[in-house]
Amino acid sequence: MKADQTPIGLCPHCRDPLTSTAVNTAIWQGDDVALVEDIPALVCQTCGEQFYDDDVSDALRKLSENGFPESEAEKTIEVPVFSLKGRIRKRGELPEDTYVD
Repeated sequence: MKADQTPIGLCPHCRDPLTSTAVNTAIWQGDDVALVEDIPALVCQTCGEQFYDDDVSDALRKLSENGFPESEAEKTIEVPVFSLKGRIRKRGELPEDTYVD
């Protein structure tokens, strides 16, 4: 936990501290993706779970329902797209007497 972050409650999943911070997320709609920055959230410092209050959830929902209009975007960035097609190698089976720690 950063020195300037004060715990605000406990995570309902792992019972560790939640801190108030701003997060970013990517939201997909079909083949299109929108990046949303500066989202107020409570974040668990252990498991990383993020929680939003009702006002934040409503703002995200409305932005999504409006289709993320480009005219309302703060900025536009170019993002490289990668594929794992043809990059995944199958591993061979280990002998039965192999010990894996």
